[in-house]
Amino acid sequence: MKLGFVLQRYGEGITGGSESLARALAERFAREAEVTVFTSCARDYVTWRNELAPGRSHEHGVEVLRFESARERDLDAFNAYSEPFYLRTDRTPEEERDWLVRQGPFVPGLVEELARRKGEFDAILFFTYLYYPTCEGLRVAPERAVLVPTTHDEPPLRFSVFREVFDAPRAFAFLTPAEERLVRSRFELGDRPGLVAGMGVEAPPVTDVLAFRTRHDLLRPYALYAGRIDAGKGCDEMIAFHAAYRRAQAGGLDLVLLGKLAMPEPREPGVRHLGFVSEQEKWAAFAGASAVVCPSPYESLSIVLLEGMAQGVPALVNGRSDVLVEHCRRSNAGLWYETAEEFGEALDLLARGDGLRQAMAQNARRYVAAEYRWDVVMERYRSLIAAARGSRP
Repeated sequence: MKLGFVLQRYGEGITGGSESLARALAERFAREAEVTVFTSCARDYVTWRNELAPGRSHEHGVEVLRFESARERDLDAFNAYSEPFYLRTDRTPEEERDWLVRQGPFVPGLVEELARRKGEFDAILFFTYLYYPTCEGLRVAPERAVLVPTTHDEPPLRFSVFREVFDAPRAFAFLTPAEERLVRSRFELGDRPGLVAGMGVEAPPVTDVLAFRTRHDLLRPYALYAGRIDAGKGCDEMIAFHAAYRRAQAGGLDLVLLGKLAMPEPREPGVRHLGFVSEQEKWAAFAGASAVVCPSPYESLSIVLLEGMAQGVPALVNGRSDVLVEHCRRSNAGLWYETAEEFGEALDLLARGDGLRQAMAQNARRYVAAEYRWDVVMERYRSLIAAARGSRP
């Protein structure tokens, strides 16, 4: 079997939910199929700068074809252009395609090569509905396409150009039931196959939590945020809410941040930014946390939440995200907030309630084991690939 994967960025050290999912699936399918990835030369989604070498490489058993982006992005200029554009009701398809090119990564060479080689593949998996490689790739290679849209409710989802994206594939892989409901409420999928395929979560290695806390001088109980530290991810609100909580509860939980800063470094009392850490350190940070905070209102899965739950760590999530709240409801292992008061009350419950945390810990591990094991996830994707090939799933 030969499989194609199409997505905006790919490679070791490239973070992002859809990028992590695609790489994990590609490397696992490479044990049973020939896998070719079509992607850009970018490491950074902010600028789409060509940092990786174009052309062919082989990475962990996967053939990777990288294509140069024809233009970089100035994110501030793009956002200034986009905000009024989202509000318009008279957008033309041509203007929406121009927006798509401005958003990037603009890789016409990728689309040309995909059109030339599409007949080689038994199925082609496209990741993330939002970007140029998926939108234009599906136009030239819809015949055996599986779309993994990683959708959340955002202004571009209302663009007419994305109706074509959801009209094209032969099958769909969703990450959560909430995502599937959102997509089906916006687009006519008909009787084309679709499954909540999810993503597998590895069992965490044994870690020395005490050594980690000692190395980083984390002597007090803490809540953990892991990911890009960005206002667009809800981090500015989370930090402000935590500051209000600490003013009301002087002995409350600290807040530890792991990941790259995309906003000014917070200087509030009780907030620690550790930057990037190794995988071993990350798992130790999870294991030592009283809660994992997921502040983004826009999520299609949240790998971080699931990684925390795999270690029995309760979640505290933004109540404006249907996906995150659904995780909490289905698992019985998390709380959610919409206001500073609710954020503080939830953290206070998790800080003081040993019995509550223990019950949530058991529920969290059960939830991940039942829904997000790799053997289960891979079988779901095999079924969708069979459907896209025209075989009986």
